[in-house]
Amino acid sequence: MSLETQAPLRTPEQRLSFCDRYFTSVGARTLLARPMYREYELPADVDKELIERPFYWMWVEATHQSVEPTVLRLAFDAESHAREEARLNAEQPAAPFSWSVKRRVELVDFGSPLFDRILLSAAQRGRIACVREGDAEREVVPWMMVNGVFAYTADLNREEWFSYAVCLDNLQIVDRFYERIQHRDFSGVPAPDLLRHSRHTVHEAWRHLQRALADHAAAQDDAWAQEAMARLKGDLAQLSAYYESLLDELTDEERSLALQERDRKQAALIEKSAPRIECRVHQVALVGLCVQRAGPSRL
Repeated sequence: MSLETQAPLRTPEQRLSFCDRYFTSVGARTLLARPMYREYELPADVDKELIERPFYWMWVEATHQSVEPTVLRLAFDAESHAREEARLNAEQPAAPFSWSVKRRVELVDFGSPLFDRILLSAAQRGRIACVREGDAEREVVPWMMVNGVFAYTADLNREEWFSYAVCLDNLQIVDRFYERIQHRDFSGVPAPDLLRHSRHTVHEAWRHLQRALADHAAAQDDAWAQEAMARLKGDLAQLSAYYESLLDELTDEERSLALQERDRKQAALIEKSAPRIECRVHQVALVGLCVQRAGPSRL
């Protein structure tokens, strides 16, 4: 059973598609859509999450001012960034003052502060979700989905994306679940409306998911951990040898301090480099899938 999926948002096209879906979901208006370029008008709550100006909002709320919505101008590659900057410069009349604010186009890429805040906002808003496909009259089967990463942590780190789900009708486990359902159309639904279709409780489903995730971690080839442990033992031996070489030339008091320092450094090295697997769940969602003729568990 493989949980490994391609890490998302690696291309400009993927980042543009993600931003379109994010801003639509939070109620932002798309004012302009051009190749690899978007302008979004932000609701106030989204503005507060994405643009760091807390004192501005304190002033607005204290004085009950009516303010114009913020417009984000986002380019998703260097070509569109240069093109739209030139367009805005040509359209914008000469500023009456040298310090007048110019309209800016932000390049959306990994590492850009704005895109980091968009990802953080999406993660916080989407940590818990409850959706279904089809209209309310159609029968659905509820699933519990968990999305996240396995972090293989040592002196060298690796992450593996996963999406697992369990059916609340028969406790069937399915991996790569999001990949299987991402093409379907969903809408929000209250959790009680979805759970009334379930034969098993959320707690039962969660226990099955925990076992599946633990089984996956246990089934991994541990060669990486053995190699990391060998490197760690070598580093610890080198550290010990260094301090042993100092002890003969030290007084009793200095020797005690040196050994304490050695122990602290060994503990820090073990904490940093000892191999371990961490399961980091980023999202838990209840998902209602319409019953198919071939059976409710067919994806």
